[in-house]
Amino acid sequence: MPRLLSFAAIRPPRALAALVSTRSYMTYSEEELAQKLDTNPYSLLHVLHRRGESKANRFSPVREGYESFLKEGHLQADPQAQLYIYEQQWDGHTFTGVLGLISLDDYREGQIIKHENTIAKREKLFARYLRTVGFHAEPVLLARPEHSGWDELMTTLCQERPETEFATADGAVHKLWILPSDAAQTLQDIAGQMPAFYVADGHHRLASSSLLDVTDGVMAYILSPSQMRIAPFHRFVQNKLDVDWKSPLSARPLDGRPDGLPKTGLYALDRSGWWQIPAESLSFPESSWVYTHILAPIWKVEDERNDARVRYEPGTMPLEELEANRKGHEVVFVLPAPHWSRVTEEADSGRALPPKSTYIEPKLRSGITLYAWK
Repeated sequence: MPRLLSFAAIRPPRALAALVSTRSYMTYSEEELAQKLDTNPYSLLHVLHRRGESKANRFSPVREGYESFLKEGHLQADPQAQLYIYEQQWDGHTFTGVLGLISLDDYREGQIIKHENTIAKREKLFARYLRTVGFHAEPVLLARPEHSGWDELMTTLCQERPETEFATADGAVHKLWILPSDAAQTLQDIAGQMPAFYVADGHHRLASSSLLDVTDGVMAYILSPSQMRIAPFHRFVQNKLDVDWKSPLSARPLDGRPDGLPKTGLYALDRSGWWQIPAESLSFPESSWVYTHILAPIWKVEDERNDARVRYEPGTMPLEELEANRKGHEVVFVLPAPHWSRVTEEADSGRALPPKSTYIEPKLRSGITLYAWK
């Protein structure tokens, strides 16, 4: 039974919340990043993007920037430990979840269940980062079991005025509430009766925090799986040698662009147009089927995560945008949307999904709340 723990968040004051919070700096192009840094002195990018000149002090400037933001009042520490409700609204979707801490002991004991393996090199690098900076700027995303009592309490609490409310340039509205202590205790009691939480996003952050082992808490955003949006990843494969991929896959030409993700089989796009791949044996995880039946035998891909011929884009990308995004001789493979129930079945069985099997939203901003242990 996983524990849901309160914490005293480090967060921007109400007047600065929209300016401080940010997408991950890795999602910005160099031009976008430069523009943000030049025009917004409050952006947490001024903390997260800093790097030292040598490997030994690579992450020290991040800690220095964090301390500077605290000194200048761009970030402030809440006076006591509590739970928070965070809500994101965009594109007709509403995501409402609880921000708190989950225990690394629960993670190690299998009450926080993962569905992806992590890369040891990345674990060690991020653990070194966390050891130096001493805070989490972004929570991991966890799915909880459905629970009507939890949902009803959240609906009631969200009728109150948010502690923080702002909109961002991408059209999203963000709200943050502080839970009253009795409501927080109720959710903690409910969480303690649940069999497990499932990791939806943030596998490396959890694994790195476990490796570091300097704090038992990891900041997490916990919501119902019915609110999550789950998509595949589109796979773009370079085909400069014009390898015949159509014949072994029995690909059939389509009259034009399909309407959304495939309900059965796969879609493909190359320079001659759109194709339907029957793939009668297609089964979950579809990403594994694509590797076994396409990438490995046709293009001789041995490591799809590190093969320069293969790149990935989120399956939320509209197909008309996908057409514009395809480069040169690339072949693009479009998979069906995976189902969360199948993800949890694999996780419960201890089987890890292949790389880039699921793209899960919401994607969380850095700096709504931070969790610091030093």
